[in-house]
Amino acid sequence: MLASQALQQLSSHLASAMGSFGLSNPFGRVDLVEVASQQAEALFQGYAKAKPRSDDAYAAARALLRGEPLGAWQRDLVASAICDPIREQAGATVIASKRFAELLVGYEDDVSRGELWRLTWHGLLYSYFKFDPLVMKDESSQAGWRALQQFLARSWPLIDRQSGGQLIPDWIAVLRVQGQILSEHPVEPYAQAYLEGDSSLTDQLAADLGIPPSSWFWHSLVLGCVKRATGEHDAAFKQRIPRLLQLMHDKPVFRDEAIEAVLIRYHACKETVHDAVLSEYVCQPAVWRNPKLKAAGIATAWNRVPEAVWQMVLGWVNERNLKDFFDILAARNSADEGRLAFWSKYLKQITWTRLVFGHDTMALKRTNPAVRDLIAREEGAYAQLTEKRDVDAFMMRIGSHLIIEFSKKPNACYVYDASALPFELHGRYFGGGTVDLAAGFQSGCAARIVHRPGWEGRAESDLRELGIMPDAAAGPTVQRVTPGEAGLPRRESIEKPKSPNWRQSSDKGFSMDGVQQLVARFPGAEIDDRRHASGGGGRLWVNDPMQRRDLADALRSMGFKWANSRLAWYLPEG
Repeated sequence: MLASQALQQLSSHLASAMGSFGLSNPFGRVDLVEVASQQAEALFQGYAKAKPRSDDAYAAARALLRGEPLGAWQRDLVASAICDPIREQAGATVIASKRFAELLVGYEDDVSRGELWRLTWHGLLYSYFKFDPLVMKDESSQAGWRALQQFLARSWPLIDRQSGGQLIPDWIAVLRVQGQILSEHPVEPYAQAYLEGDSSLTDQLAADLGIPPSSWFWHSLVLGCVKRATGEHDAAFKQRIPRLLQLMHDKPVFRDEAIEAVLIRYHACKETVHDAVLSEYVCQPAVWRNPKLKAAGIATAWNRVPEAVWQMVLGWVNERNLKDFFDILAARNSADEGRLAFWSKYLKQITWTRLVFGHDTMALKRTNPAVRDLIAREEGAYAQLTEKRDVDAFMMRIGSHLIIEFSKKPNACYVYDASALPFELHGRYFGGGTVDLAAGFQSGCAARIVHRPGWEGRAESDLRELGIMPDAAAGPTVQRVTPGEAGLPRRESIEKPKSPNWRQSSDKGFSMDGVQQLVARFPGAEIDDRRHASGGGGRLWVNDPMQRRDLADALRSMGFKWANSRLAWYLPEG
């Protein structure tokens, strides 16, 4: 009886004491134990990937760049700040400095002795993912990052063993499963899912390892997606293109490499019909620009791909220009009259196009989205009419002839010998009347096409007399370029046009015979010798509507220079 009373009193005192601590009947409450355990786990994980105060890490990085010796504590601090630009050192970073290699050697010695603090290694891992290739483009930074990647890959097995198998940080657990993230091919396991639009795996990886949005990882992931897509069969690859372009837009570091691979793979497809989405993206002024501007030196990205691939996209641009001229410009005046269908029969032979906008069209870009987009796409390549406000013109080169169509009646279509034009082909402004574009109304044109009923038959006959046949009868074939066997094509595995024999002799300098022999090897190119024209002051010009790189290289070696005003090559005086 006394024992029972004593037990009741003890329980009462215990309950009172527990109540004073804010607890109520905790015994047997598993949920309270779980909450406390979760709180302890979160606290542990927080400490396991804690970074030093940014000011302290910054100060350690600054001291290293100033050449000051670092103490043991500073060497631990600087690990998480090696990619931080130091203001007092003109934005320099530890990872690009000469002392970075020395720092890594010290860390490697510590790892081999089992003395590297795990949080220091985590700081290096944090810096590894923090590296931003958009900001740190110089070779020293790139080399430092590669050295860091190799150090982490070498030291990870030792860090892994030292961490044991009991209570480990989340990032250790992730690396034990996803260790390839430290390899030279870190993104391959994630590319397929990401390409399919499933980013859950990479999002979780980013959360567990602290990968920031600006990290190299995301940009490399895009290139990995391109590598996978270009290895698929034609139909599957083409279906991937919109997704690939969106990834390039979102993560543009390796955009040029990605575009190069996609274009070469597309050219290797059995069917290379115009892909509007691909061409519209690539030809943007902020991307690779209009392929017609390649030789002008302001669209040099096109030199990344073989000439046959460039010609494919140029053909797409010419095709769209033709359709837009009649669908957007001529359609405003109901003036197509079957002209789009007629000229489409010669589409494969059109090697060059140019749009010439009238005043009214230029004014419409403020209110008409279609016109605004058309003018934007032709930025740097179009010309303007000064006398005909409500008329536009379209130039196209077929063989050795230049053809000019107008957007409105009663203007006829004029076909000129491209070697004897009555106007400056590459001028920025034209009147549009008989003084230049319509000079053939009076004389001097090879053919004049008037769009009266039945004009198509007469026009086809006139063109045949000039040696211009519809594509079905005479369409040029383009040699295909085959990408590498698997994945991202290597530049050396791409079929390049064979170098002609003139390369050995062209370095000897200019000779008229040499120029004539050279130009004869490039169909469509022509010599315009104005050195002996009346009035003097003329120059020797070489025009190449297709702007071929091999011809450009040879002319440059002969002493020719490029003229943006004419989009042609000239021989300087003297």
